[in-house]
Amino acid sequence: MIYEQTDVYILRAKTGWGMRLETQVGWFIGYVEKGDNVYFFATNLESKNPDEGFRSRIEISYRILKELRVL
Repeated sequence: MIYEQTDVYILRAKTGWGMRLETQVGWFIGYVEKGDNVYFFATNLESKNPDEGFRSRIEISYRILKELRVL
């Protein structure tokens, strides 16, 4: 699934959240197509506060991908 598309890259990703656990688990996984390269990523986050953890998994992934100059 395309999560974001620009003139430079296509980010395909899927989110998920496991709520039946005492410590909840969220994830953001996917890959970035940039030119002839493909970069895979997977971010897994444990949180007892779902409001805080819900956005963090995506924000953390974007921060890392930008730092690595993938985005």
